[in-house]
Amino acid sequence: MKKTLFIDANIIVHHLLGDHPVLSPQAKKLFVQAQSGKMLMYFDEVIIAEVVWVLKSFYKLPKEDIVKQLVDIISQSWVINPRKKLLVASLGQFVATNFSYADCWALAVSKYKKIKLETFDKDLQKLT
Repeated sequence: MKKTLFIDANIIVHHLLGDHPVLSPQAKKLFVQAQSGKMLMYFDEVIIAEVVWVLKSFYKLPKEDIVKQLVDIISQSWVINPRKKLLVASLGQFVATNFSYADCWALAVSKYKKIKLETFDKDLQKLT
């Protein structure tokens, strides 16, 4: 059985940005190991939300760039999460709307679970 690592947001961010002289190469090394089949990476939903927030708020990256990079990684067979399809769906909703990623996640889960999303957000109500 392959080793699985729970990957924190800072590893994903430094891998995507290649912005740190020490941490980015360490992050890249982990991704290369996973790509070569030596291990699996677990991406949690909360961690993905943090990555989106950091890349958008702190690094000021466009939503389109954030979503493309995350979907490309999440779609890999060496990234595991039982709700990968929901992650991808919520990222798609995020890039296509003006909603926060958290709202898009709530919408994706409510649709998947077939549970009405109750919200005071008038625009989000239109999609529920």
